[in-house]
Amino acid sequence: MDLDALFGGGDSGVDTVDEPETDEVLEEHAEDPADEENIGWKVLVLLICGGLVVTALAVAFMVWVIEGLVL
Repeated sequence: MDLDALFGGGDSGVDTVDEPETDEVLEEHAEDPADEENIGWKVLVLLICGGLVVTALAVAFMVWVIEGLVL
């Protein structure tokens, strides 16, 4: 099988895509300044919950190891 036949034979009639300017994209996705100020409590909650989960896993692993050594 010939690759030119498979992939169109080098046609130059490929459609181009108009990409928006960087400034236009940044303006469309600009966040509200209030969202940046209120993100702190979400990060704090995630850190506390993550710390609790890691601590619980560490304690469960220690209990499992100690029980394995004792029994």
